[in-house]
Amino acid sequence: MRARDSVIGVVAMTFVFGVAVATSVPAASLATVGDFGSVQFDAEGASAQVFAGSGDGDLPAVARDGYVIHTPTPTPTPKAVSSQGGYGGAQCQAGADASPEATEFSWVYPDGFRMSDGFGPRAEGFHKGVDMLNGPGVPVHAIAAGTVIAASGNGGTGGVYLAIAHKVGGQALCSMYMHFQDGSLMVGVGDAVTAGQVIGLTGRTGNATTEHTHFELYGADGARFDPMPFMTEHAG
Repeated sequence: MRARDSVIGVVAMTFVFGVAVATSVPAASLATVGDFGSVQFDAEGASAQVFAGSGDGDLPAVARDGYVIHTPTPTPTPKAVSSQGGYGGAQCQAGADASPEATEFSWVYPDGFRMSDGFGPRAEGFHKGVDMLNGPGVPVHAIAAGTVIAASGNGGTGGVYLAIAHKVGGQALCSMYMHFQDGSLMVGVGDAVTAGQVIGLTGRTGNATTEHTHFELYGADGARFDPMPFMTEHAG
């Protein structure tokens, strides 16, 4: 009787153990390597990452959404820039005459910005440009190839600013950028710039309550106009 009870106990324990294994261990862990063949991971550039299996096993491919890594644009070393040059219509025309024809265009902030005050009347008076908000120290880019015609390292209401003359369709066009960080200008009067070149860093110098770039466009007559339609058409 005792022997029979012992045998029954062993059989019962074996059954319980077998059920536990079958319900808790993944089936794939009990398979051999030959059941799945080889496994390969591919990651090419910004394309989707793909898991693929090969061999006798009939496994589906699994794909994940791709992604793009943006590498920050290296920021050039600032240079000592004194207040010089002029940003009137005559200086705009002279600078445009010395500049190559602009064929490429860039936004002041290629990676985006938040629009604040637009062009036109406001409580403080007529706003001659647009205010583009961004974080402190974010690089500011030249909108097109041209020649720097005015710079200020410590200027009044505009704070630290730059003006650049361009030639677009044979006509003079000047862009002006205000409120850079102190000591962040990368170029000075007479320097040639290219489209998208970093010219300084976002700040709040002068008459500014937060970090942003006040951006203007004007021609040889010196009259400012709304820069947004031009930028949308040329920079996309």
